Amino acid sequence: MAGSIRISRWIVAAAVVLVLGPQSGAFAQKGAKISVAGYPSMKEGSPELVFIEVSDFQCPYCRQGARDVLPKVYKKFVATGKVELIYLAMPLQMHSQAFRAAQVAACANDQNKFWDMHHLLFEDRGDFAPAQTSAYAEELELDMPAFQKCISGRGHDGEIRKSIRVAQNLGIGSTPFYLLGRRVPGGDKVQILEFVKGAWPYEEFEKKLNALLASK
Repeated sequence: MAGSIRISRWIVAAAVVLVLGPQSGAFAQKGAKISVAGYPSMKEGSPELVFIEVSDFQCPYCRQGARDVLPKVYKKFVATGKVELIYLAMPLQMHSQAFRAAQVAACANDQNKFWDMHHLLFEDRGDFAPAQTSAYAEELELDMPAFQKCISGRGHDGEIRKSIRVAQNLGIGSTPFYLLGRRVPGGDKVQILEFVKGAWPYEEFEKKLNALLASK
């Protein structure tokens, strides 16, 4: 019964996201190729299959996915060397602190702590006040002068906006959005094979990833 209630809650959340998302035009076209050079990545070995999290740190459904889905994807597919996990930032204008949160994560990435900061930011409830994000940086034992200089210098603004354009060019207008693809040999591009729009239970991702691995 508890499992049924949990899945029902996910379905309701997904329906809300779908209603709020764009309703016209093609999006996340299968077969499209995008460059993933420079995006935060987590992998073991050299897997061909890629799972791209298109996300906004202030989005409650993104937080739900980051806390309930990604740990399971990591355990079954990433840690076992089957899938590479990549993050594509898409802070939405409707979320006033989302762009700052993306800056914080990018500055943590400079010190190889992106995924640690990713986890902490998704534990936040969306405030992302400077004092709080500095506390996260201290918790991760970052070089604080370098971190503060990175934040104040806004050196990652350009790459965050580029990440947003990549998502928008695919027709993505809401978060969370997950792209499943395969690396194109000999470069830094990924060909999109499948996608999941909105908040769905882990089982949906597991089914799609297993199908792609089986068709390799």
